[in-house]
Amino acid sequence: MVQKEFLKLCKKGEVQGGFLFYGPEEYTKLHCLKTLRKSLFGEEEDLFNHLKLSAQTPGWSEELCQQVCSLPMFAPKKLIELHGVDYRRLPPKELADLLDVLQLLPEHEECVLVLYTVGEEFDAGQPPRRASALYKKLEELVTPLCFEYESESDLCSWVLRHLQASGISASPGDARKIVEFCSKDMFNLSNEVEKLICYTLQKGQKILDPSDIEQVCCGRSIDGAFDFTDALLHGQSERACRLLAGMKEKREKPENILGGVVDTLSGMYTVKLLTAQGLSKEEIASKTGMHSFRVKKFFDATVGKSAQRLAKALELCLSADLQIKSSSLDSYTVLDRLVLRLCRV
Repeated sequence: MVQKEFLKLCKKGEVQGGFLFYGPEEYTKLHCLKTLRKSLFGEEEDLFNHLKLSAQTPGWSEELCQQVCSLPMFAPKKLIELHGVDYRRLPPKELADLLDVLQLLPEHEECVLVLYTVGEEFDAGQPPRRASALYKKLEELVTPLCFEYESESDLCSWVLRHLQASGISASPGDARKIVEFCSKDMFNLSNEVEKLICYTLQKGQKILDPSDIEQVCCGRSIDGAFDFTDALLHGQSERACRLLAGMKEKREKPENILGGVVDTLSGMYTVKLLTAQGLSKEEIASKTGMHSFRVKKFFDATVGKSAQRLAKALELCLSADLQIKSSSLDSYTVLDRLVLRLCRV
């Protein structure tokens, strides 16, 4: 099944059974999940029939079995989401328990189940001919939905539509430049396009100035470092692991990843200290030479976070940098441990 078919089923209210969401593109993955929620429950959240289970919780497989077998409350359908399962390292007993539960789904048509994976949690191999053994087992019980990155042409069309919906005219060449400079990840791309829209409208213009793209937007590596750091500071370990997995997949050097985090934290720390001294965002931009949008981004990211916490995060990063350069530990292992430590700061 492809995404369009799934969205059509949602629109018709005909979704049933189990689904495996996998692949690197989180933006469209979450869009499909939100559409499914809306299809089942409308605009309101259903606290009784919408359940999110985490594999980080002890006894999750027993809880999953219990929820699949129980009837929805005052509604025709219930939705269960299972997050955080690292299928590559799933113990045999837990995998067997999960497969047993999935075999029950045809008996419980009132239950819709989504196995939601991020990053490298699931290895599908290369379906259909070279699918992994686990993919083949799951495919017999649930419907796999693969979320790959969109093609460059599709992304350019999406950028143009997004700009036009906000009343801003741009050329196909401008859209291509935005995609090439920013990211093919739609979360990042959406954020950067939104910044361009705000900046352009703030200037009172209706036509995009191509020179604003590099001035306002963060490039691929810079934006990736910010998002990774932002996830760490918010304690969002799942999001941080997904972003780190993406950087691993692109074979970015661990020292470069860590360097980007240190640079980002340093910028945040600087903005935090100068804000505490009473300087406005404009004064900070003038004093440090940072672009005003970057200052605002750092300012917004550090609301509710103390300078001491940022300093502690920097200390942990510098310690990790020393480990990478002087120990025999695998560099990515050092980063994995850093994620856990920073998410607890």
